[in-house]
Amino acid sequence: MPVDIRAVALRLVRSGGAGLAATLVDIGSLTGLVSLAGLSPRAANVPALVLGGIAMFFGQKYFAFRSRGAPRAEVVREMVLFSLVQLGSIVLTGFLFDRALVASAFAARWYVATRLVVSNAVWLGFSFPAWHVVFRAREPRAIP
Repeated sequence: MPVDIRAVALRLVRSGGAGLAATLVDIGSLTGLVSLAGLSPRAANVPALVLGGIAMFFGQKYFAFRSRGAPRAEVVREMVLFSLVQLGSIVLTGFLFDRALVASAFAARWYVATRLVVSNAVWLGFSFPAWHVVFRAREPRAIP
């Protein structure tokens, strides 16, 4: 089956919009945990990623990939697979963010910009391709 480049490009734009909303949740949480709760950027990293991940599921499912009206079992499958992709994203983002903070005083000082660069690299190179498997359209099964 040929790939519809236009459909993928539009999905990428919608995914970016959903990702922007989730990023606002993530960065807002990260900033709040650092500025208001007094945590270090390293300690605030994972809780902020988790909150952003929850926002990301709903944005990707309903806005970017337009996965609606699926049977309950299909929604559970999507949630499980999305959670696995997000776990991979959290591990990759957390690891790369931590390495950047340790490697560069500039990255540590500008931790929000560093997080944005790292998060977007992980989204484009890992998450977006994997979500095509998570939210793939399935052909209805014939009832015997």
